[in-house]
Amino acid sequence: MNKNLKYILLLCALLSANKILLAQQDAQFTQYMFNPLVLNPAYAGSREGVSGNMLYRDQWAAFDGAPVTQTFSIHSPLRNNKVGLGFHVINDQIGPVGTTGVNGSYAYRLKMGKGKLALGLRAGIFNYRFDWNKIEYKDKTDVFAAVLPTRRFMPTFDFGTYYYTGKFYLGAAVSHIDQATYAKAATDGNYKIKLASHIVVTSGYAWVINKKVTFKPSVVVKTLVNQIPTIDVNAAVLLDEKLWLGVGARSTNAAMIIAEYNLTKNFRFGYSYDISINELRSVNKGSHEVFLGFDFEIYKTRTLSPRYF
Repeated sequence: MNKNLKYILLLCALLSANKILLAQQDAQFTQYMFNPLVLNPAYAGSREGVSGNMLYRDQWAAFDGAPVTQTFSIHSPLRNNKVGLGFHVINDQIGPVGTTGVNGSYAYRLKMGKGKLALGLRAGIFNYRFDWNKIEYKDKTDVFAAVLPTRRFMPTFDFGTYYYTGKFYLGAAVSHIDQATYAKAATDGNYKIKLASHIVVTSGYAWVINKKVTFKPSVVVKTLVNQIPTIDVNAAVLLDEKLWLGVGARSTNAAMIIAEYNLTKNFRFGYSYDISINELRSVNKGSHEVFLGFDFEIYKTRTLSPRYF
């Protein structure tokens, strides 16, 4: 299979998975329930201590040019317990296109009933990189290589809200509110790169069956404006307050298995595997995601053990 055909197949797959190249689609994660700050700035500080994680995702392994993503995030409440601050870096590579985002989050939290309601803001910058050497042109003078930039910086602003108790959460966020755009005119038309606004809704509940078993269903709905949403539905059980085991399904024809192990009180490790259940199954070896998280108490506060969200 030649390089251009691979990228055509990749583009078709990304479009079907709601991951559009020229209207930036935020990176996709299977372990979103363990990495929520990347999805919603209002999550900052909600674990009541210094909390962070590192995550690596290899999507559609063995498919040349498929997405590869790395993230690092950290967040914490301030001493007054009303404000949470967060920071995360995300790097995403899809074929010839690479993006790196650096983002800072602010959340203000209010007591509401048995839980807290947080309102969050995020500001950041994305660095776009285009490696045109990865594309083989039949016409060597093709205008795309001439008019589109090889590197571009674009700002982003996000807003989110997050309500949570010890056993329930519901959040919603809108990213790239400013819809930063780079456009350039050429002899045969206008070319545009745009950070399109995304809407993400997440929810989950922890049902404590007994001291040894907790059942936790969760869902995330992701969409661009005027696009068909992508829906992930997951169900997991916590065994002996140590091991999370879960399964899930994605509306874009994928099934997932998920595991997280609490190594110590402060460190946890996670792994997930996605299985394509469409025509992509014959040309890739699934998607792998590895996660390492940490939590440290910095103030003398009463925190839930274990933390479900």
